[in-house]
Amino acid sequence: MTIGEMHQKLLEEARHPDHALYDAYQGEIFSQINEVLDEVPEEAHEHVLPFNFKERKDYIRSRPYQYHSIIQLKALHDEFTKKLASYRIRMNR
Repeated sequence: MTIGEMHQKLLEEARHPDHALYDAYQGEIFSQINEVLDEVPEEAHEHVLPFNFKERKDYIRSRPYQYHSIIQLKALHDEFTKKLASYRIRMNR
């Protein structure tokens, strides 16, 4: 199941989300982020991580299975994907 499919399923069941699905969704997003952070130089982390990444990650982890955490995970993933693409384009110039 893709991240998008997981997100859609979690939104459909937002009142009582499947905890295993939520854990897989969160794990997949943070796993992708960590893989990229391992690949890029440490000084580039600020260029690929979304604004307030640490605070937002702490919020998500402190309130698992809640609707706002599902939304915040999606926002983090989208922002990360955009910033990473922008970073890679700038590095290829």
